[in-house]
Amino acid sequence: MKLSPLILLALLVSLSSFGEGDPVRRDTASAMVVYDAEVKFVPRADYSAAHYENVIDSLVLLDTVPVSLIKQLSIYKTLSEKEPSDLPFVIDSIFESSEVNQNALNAVNIYMTAVDRAVVKPSGFELYVPADNSPYPANAFYEEWNTQVPNPFRNKLTKFDSTLTLLLVDSLSNCGFQTPFNGVVTSHFGWRYGRNHNGIDIDLEVWDPVHSAFPGVVRVARYYKGFGRVVVVRHHNGLETLYAHLHRFKVKPGDIVEAGDVVGLGGSSGNSTGSHLHFEVRFQGVPIKPSQIINFKTNELRSNVIQLSRSGAFLAAVPEMNEYQVKKGDYLYRVARLFGLSVEELCAMNGLKSTESLKVGQKLIVGT
Repeated sequence: MKLSPLILLALLVSLSSFGEGDPVRRDTASAMVVYDAEVKFVPRADYSAAHYENVIDSLVLLDTVPVSLIKQLSIYKTLSEKEPSDLPFVIDSIFESSEVNQNALNAVNIYMTAVDRAVVKPSGFELYVPADNSPYPANAFYEEWNTQVPNPFRNKLTKFDSTLTLLLVDSLSNCGFQTPFNGVVTSHFGWRYGRNHNGIDIDLEVWDPVHSAFPGVVRVARYYKGFGRVVVVRHHNGLETLYAHLHRFKVKPGDIVEAGDVVGLGGSSGNSTGSHLHFEVRFQGVPIKPSQIINFKTNELRSNVIQLSRSGAFLAAVPEMNEYQVKKGDYLYRVARLFGLSVEELCAMNGLKSTESLKVGQKLIVGT
């Protein structure tokens, strides 16, 4: 549709008089952009359903009714009527219809991108970790919260007969990663002196700060046998991490921690011949080789998404595919949420515009 002065005037008048008692907006010209002579309306998080309804009412009075724009605004109106936390599920239901077209795809992409920073978004972890009403992270995987024993879980491996995909970090929920301590690995995961060394040892000095690798809740913080002063954190991604031989605690059971928060100070308590950090990663009590998840030379995750599978007496963690093939009904926000990315990050990885539609079979880079 060509942009006529009449349509432009009608839009601006409608935008500056959203409702009785609303202040006149002086910046409304920025609310509309034009792509290839096609009018597109850019939504905002503070626009209500009534705002969109007023604009639609103004447009239908024009001599030439802009049908495609009205359809776009109608989608915005539908989305604005919902609670922010319900948006992803509402959008999924919209795309279950076989009649969804490219214009609808564009409208949803524009809406979700425009309000992304202002919306309280559901965690991407919800796609990987079964939901329950527990106050403890990933409780559906454990169904137990023991604050006394670092590993109270028994015989879990015998029930692990398939692969499990876990999202390690979720940028949509500000759930990130930080290496526990930036030091030299002095002892690796594996058999040592007739028994397994279930983690790695990182060289540090007494009083050096030790950080939580991921966000979560502290389950254990106590002196326990050979571990000495030990902290266990259960994370939203389903994993538990253990930090042993500490000199001082900086947390207590029940404390909420973010990635990078200090959980303790380095030391040599317990069965230790010198100051170091013993660091473990476990799922349901079963050890995972930490270096399969973290590159300790670069202190970065090897992948945002991993697959766990049984490997002897342990669990093997391998990076999930870093490429995704678009399926019918996919759109940018859905794919981004699936891999714990923002729309902006997904677009940057693939050289896409946020208003671009996806094609079935198209391959997207979703990780490194």
